[in-house]
Amino acid sequence: MKKKEIIFVQECGTYTNQILVLIGCQDKNKLFKYLKKIKTKADFAKWVLQDFDNWKEDIKNKNIGQFCYNNQVEGTVLVMQHYEDSWEYWEVLMHEIHHVVQYLAEGKGMLKEIEAQAYLFEFLFRSIRRKIQGVDKIL
Repeated sequence: MKKKEIIFVQECGTYTNQILVLIGCQDKNKLFKYLKKIKTKADFAKWVLQDFDNWKEDIKNKNIGQFCYNNQVEGTVLVMQHYEDSWEYWEVLMHEIHHVVQYLAEGKGMLKEIEAQAYLFEFLFRSIRRKIQGVDKIL
């Protein structure tokens, strides 16, 4: 059975940041078409396409998931292996979302705002989980 590839952009609630989410994405051409469709900035697209093979290899060999950022371009990426409804999968997703929240907390000056971080974590986990499970529609 072929695993479904899921690609979408996750909003960050009250923050203007967006996260490119790649679940089980193996096809660089499909990713390129998606980046073109959403009219992403050229420097972000170039970085994503350039590092895509490394991320793919890392999640295949070492990690189920990975949060990626590049301070030279605007945007972040959350990469996960194919979707699997298991505790290990959800735990890895939560681990990576924690990295997202920490990254945003540093960038938004909210390191001491523990409650705001908890709400952001909850929002991101719920939103991403509902999209990859097919509960919420991916635009």
